[in-house]
Amino acid sequence: MRNIIIFGAPGSGKDTQIDEMAKYLPFQLISSGDIVRHLSEKNEKIRKIMDDGGLIDDTVLFGEIDKKLGTIDTGEGVIFDGFPRTLHQAEVLNELMLHHGRNIDVVIYLELDESEVVKRLSGRMVCSSCGHNIVPGATSCELCSGEPIRRHDDEPAVIIKRVQTFLENTLPLVNYYRNKGILLEINGDQPVEAVANDIKEKLGE
Repeated sequence: MRNIIIFGAPGSGKDTQIDEMAKYLPFQLISSGDIVRHLSEKNEKIRKIMDDGGLIDDTVLFGEIDKKLGTIDTGEGVIFDGFPRTLHQAEVLNELMLHHGRNIDVVIYLELDESEVVKRLSGRMVCSSCGHNIVPGATSCELCSGEPIRRHDDEPAVIIKRVQTFLENTLPLVNYYRNKGILLEINGDQPVEAVANDIKEKLGE
């Protein structure tokens, strides 16, 4: 049982690699994106922040993560997707994990050049019904046959803001976790299979 964080710039392939890890690692997923999307369905203010590429209040997010951790058996591993995004969140997450009898064991960082991030996100489509990422060139969702659409936060102007937010707030986490000796740095600018193999090898699986 391991508790893992996976992070990288928007479009770096986190969701895809989590699906790959699910083939050989048992874990429960806690995705900040899923949490925020769920909250935005009930809260206009949160939806506006999300649409503009911003970050919601830490207190709200931590409250939801705390509730989620409380439902997971301590014998099960956890993967955090898209969280923490700031040094402050990293420190608070450490305290929250200890409260639940856990520690962060491994942090996976998917490195990707800024220009490649913009290129990937500009061409990304998702399902209008279930939100699943659509394979490039596909005319419908492979899960539910829904229509492909571009997410509002993947519009060019919002992409630039999302990348700037990542560089300013999240990139310092690289040194933070590197200094703790738990950071795995992965070249995200490779075919999906190569990235997946690198992760599996460095995890010792």
